[in-house]
Amino acid sequence: MEISYQLTADDYRQGFKAFRRRTTFARLSNIFGYVCFFVVLAAALLLSILGPDHTTANLFPLWVLAAFWAWYLWYCPYHVAKKLLKGSPAAAVPHTLEISDSGVHSRSPISESRFSWDLIVGWAEAERVFALFPSPISFIPIAKRAMSEQQQNELRSLLASKFPKESRDARMARI
Repeated sequence: MEISYQLTADDYRQGFKAFRRRTTFARLSNIFGYVCFFVVLAAALLLSILGPDHTTANLFPLWVLAAFWAWYLWYCPYHVAKKLLKGSPAAAVPHTLEISDSGVHSRSPISESRFSWDLIVGWAEAERVFALFPSPISFIPIAKRAMSEQQQNELRSLLASKFPKESRDARMARI
């Protein structure tokens, strides 16, 4: 299967969201982040309204913590995507991927690379991209908008056969 596309900031943002869901531990950590945000926000609001001491100095650390969690959960993926596109000339050029039983072959006007399936440690799917993980800390976004529904299903089944869920989680945790 051959796919041609040009990556956008949204593709990288979606890839980052998939990256946050790559393993059970990563998914639980992300859920924990949302729970922490809402608990801290509720505490800050309740203490600001009902608390005995309304001084800013006492509540400032709590509001800073709420702002940090909001930034981490919602703004961070946008920031990382913009930074990737601005910082790497190769990120925004047209790409062509050939995906077969032997692996993934990526070509662009400025680079070319091949990954056999043994070199890819996992994959995840987000709303608008598939993300392949050549290492536990990096990902290759594959834009779904460049594929037909049949190609998406074909890629999904190929990835599921190459990386059964149990072995995928074990591979990502091991590395």
